[in-house]
Amino acid sequence: MKYLSLTALFITLIFQSCQNQNQINKTTTPDDTAAIETSSDTNAVNSPSIKTSPSNEASIFMIDTYRMDEYSEDPEKILNEGWLDLYEEKGEYYLAKVDYKIEDGFSECAGVPTKGIISKRNSILFLNFPFLKAGKIENLKITKAEIWPKETVLYNFNNQKYLLKGYGDIVGTNIQTNDQNHEEVFHDVKNYKLTCSVNGNSEMNMFKAEQFNDTFIKTLFVGDIDRDGKLDFIISTPTDYEENSIMLILSSQVKDNDLDKSSYKQDVQFDC
Repeated sequence: MKYLSLTALFITLIFQSCQNQNQINKTTTPDDTAAIETSSDTNAVNSPSIKTSPSNEASIFMIDTYRMDEYSEDPEKILNEGWLDLYEEKGEYYLAKVDYKIEDGFSECAGVPTKGIISKRNSILFLNFPFLKAGKIENLKITKAEIWPKETVLYNFNNQKYLLKGYGDIVGTNIQTNDQNHEEVFHDVKNYKLTCSVNGNSEMNMFKAEQFNDTFIKTLFVGDIDRDGKLDFIISTPTDYEENSIMLILSSQVKDNDLDKSSYKQDVQFDC
């Protein structure tokens, strides 16, 4: 079943009966790390939320299919003129006014109508932040999207070094075939934590999960969306194979050096 997730607070109050996201502050320190480096020449609220109205409040919106039940808000009423589309074109990234269509459908397992948001571009995420401006966005190439426990990824941007580090317990490993029909190693991970440190300073929390059910996090975008000279991140963060989940971290909105609590998140469930 697919839900329209309006706010993290609404999810807690309304949808808690059909979700099972149980994150805890439990970590395991790795003995060693494998580093990958990416280079370039060239701080929101304490409790994260997804806000879909009014148009002058910070919001994110996933390009997805949504279940239209008694709790759902019509996407056409949410996606007003204030929304921008972060999309890729020929290896470059841009912000522009959203350009999409809606396809009506029906969920057989849920027994309710659906509305699918179909972007007319190669889009990552729709954004509604009054301070964001349309135009080209600086970005870094993602050389390793999944950051498993005991792995690190280093990004160099504007003479600053961003070290992302994965912690946790690998309890199983197998080989899977990805969307490009290539075989890749997949780990079963528990007690996961992703952190980020800048220029060797103390690590900041980015994401935590007690366990994953046949899925894992994946970095979707690294660049400077808010044009403040610091890196921003978009990460896919599902903890179950029957959900889509996304996290946006804007450096200009981070408070208390906690990237996780300062992030904007949205989840869409599609279990039956």
